[in-house]
Amino acid sequence: MKAFKLIVHQSTFSSSDLIINLKDFPGLKENDVVEIYHPENDYPRLLLQVANPDVPGRGRVTPTDTISVEQSIVTTFQLRIFADVYINIVNVADVTLDSVELTFRDQYMGRSEMWRLKNHLVSTCVYINKKIEYCGGAIRCQVYEMWSQGDRVACGVITEDTKIVFRSSTSMVYLFIQMSSEMWDFDIHGDLYFEKAVNGFLADLFAKWKV
Repeated sequence: MKAFKLIVHQSTFSSSDLIINLKDFPGLKENDVVEIYHPENDYPRLLLQVANPDVPGRGRVTPTDTISVEQSIVTTFQLRIFADVYINIVNVADVTLDSVELTFRDQYMGRSEMWRLKNHLVSTCVYINKKIEYCGGAIRCQVYEMWSQGDRVACGVITEDTKIVFRSSTSMVYLFIQMSSEMWDFDIHGDLYFEKAVNGFLADLFAKWKV
């Protein structure tokens, strides 16, 4: 089995997670899923989807016998730069995910946005901590957990049958106060109960939450 040297690139250089020279893989096609791993480390293996392979003659390409993986992915999966890695094309059916948990924060995501995002993710490969942007960055989320065949995994492919769970990491509390005629009565000190609720109870509650 042929080994390749691992190099890295920044997301500012290329939006692709994986850059590979088609001279090394003549049969490789766009959207194929490959596994990448060091010869001495079988698991966990990194799965990436070929989104935009280097085609000889199309401009600047990755040197032969090397592959380039985005810097943050290399760090997450503890791959060693300039070390040898093996690459295999995998069968999508073998790496299909049963469920994926996505987290988002500081934004509102309705059912329609969730439905559109799920359709966008079908037939794509995801990995732990992968940041996903959709609709020009209007929708942003991150992969938190993935499950396949009853086991928690680090990579996989989303299909039509994959269950996608959305979790908001932004806390939101709705506080309801019932208004009644008594709220406009005065207590024995001459204060409105409404004012006591707003300036007293709520103020003390918010101050306690900040601690």
